[in-house]
Amino acid sequence: MMLLLLIGATLLLIALGMEIAWAIGVACLFYLAMSEFTDNPVPYVLFPQQMMDGVDSFSLLAIPLFMFAGHLMTAAGVTERLVRFASAFVGHLHGGLANVGVTTNFVMSGMSGSAIADAAATGSVLIPEMRKKGYPTAFSCAVIASASTVGPIIPPSISFVLLGAIVNLSVGKLFLGGVIPGILMFLAMFVLTWWLARRRNLPRERRATAADRWEALWGALLPLAAPLVVIRSMVVGIATPTEAAAILVLYVLALGLFIFRTLTLRRILHCACSAAAVTTVIMLTVGTSQMFTWLSVQEQFGPALRDAMLSISDNVYVLLLLTNIVLLVLGTFMEPLPLMLVLAPVLFPLFGELGVDAIHLGVIMTINLILGLLTPPVGLILSVVCVIGRVEVMAVFRDAMPYMIVLVGVLLLVTYVPAVVTWLPNYMMP
Repeated sequence: MMLLLLIGATLLLIALGMEIAWAIGVACLFYLAMSEFTDNPVPYVLFPQQMMDGVDSFSLLAIPLFMFAGHLMTAAGVTERLVRFASAFVGHLHGGLANVGVTTNFVMSGMSGSAIADAAATGSVLIPEMRKKGYPTAFSCAVIASASTVGPIIPPSISFVLLGAIVNLSVGKLFLGGVIPGILMFLAMFVLTWWLARRRNLPRERRATAADRWEALWGALLPLAAPLVVIRSMVVGIATPTEAAAILVLYVLALGLFIFRTLTLRRILHCACSAAAVTTVIMLTVGTSQMFTWLSVQEQFGPALRDAMLSISDNVYVLLLLTNIVLLVLGTFMEPLPLMLVLAPVLFPLFGELGVDAIHLGVIMTINLILGLLTPPVGLILSVVCVIGRVEVMAVFRDAMPYMIVLVGVLLLVTYVPAVVTWLPNYMMP
């Protein structure tokens, strides 16, 4: 009964429009107040203790550092260099600037680790330009929003850092596990964009000359090396994910200050403040979700969910399909972070008993939750691109539906062919 009260209060507050972190926190406080009328009251002092325990993790230090690096890349002009690079090599194909957006987001995903940051950075550059070239605004926004979902799958990934901290997994292996699925997502969206653009007769860019391509490659060469620096430092064992994030920040600072000379002290301070503001929201959600998780454990939420799933079927393939459906549905009205914090401690032991590889399950869960950012009413990526393009959310969502379909197809491939995820981490980090 108390568990239903906790979940019901949370969902009600979210439906009323309250921010997710505050909704979870207020629901937990309501639970504590109602527990005073039961035989087992929960002391209020437990709330701040659990919040501190939730954020007291060395791995979580990587989040503000990756956020800082992402903001620095935008301020240093890295995004514009990557757009020029992508345009020189794929702009002349069917899809033109649309596939430039898909390619740029794929490259950007190896640096920022955040879908929302990628959507904001590439969208602010490409959506106005696509509108000038005659692309429908809703379609332009849908392409950028869909392409940015690769951000948390291609390493480095903030979502994988969080998941590794929650269920004590190797973040390095999660990073490597996301490489092939991320490439498949990129290829699927690239081909779909090419087909849609050809069918709708959308404009293309002029074919770049060899000199143009060389100039674009030379300008983007150092930014393209950033993800390699991060991954290599972890694979060879010289840096933890947090230390690799710090290396990335230093690398981008060196590019902006000494190579491109586009960063100033004022810009750096602005990037630091922006990263701190975003990190504050994330950590507040982590803290309140830790209390929610503790209360859920006390109310035996894990065993109840496990028994409910096993009552439907004990076949691991059926349970994986059911998990995908549940996560996709929940992702339509809840953000990825609280869902990950609440469900990961329940799902990983269940599927571990059924023999599912933890890295495989981690990538499946992350893809599911990121796709939720493309669906209203939450749809944070949709909100970002709609603000940039000044267009209605539902118009963008309609144009994003074909991308949702192909991305769900990739999700099913990843779900039922585990080697797509596990081969690379097992090879690189046996």
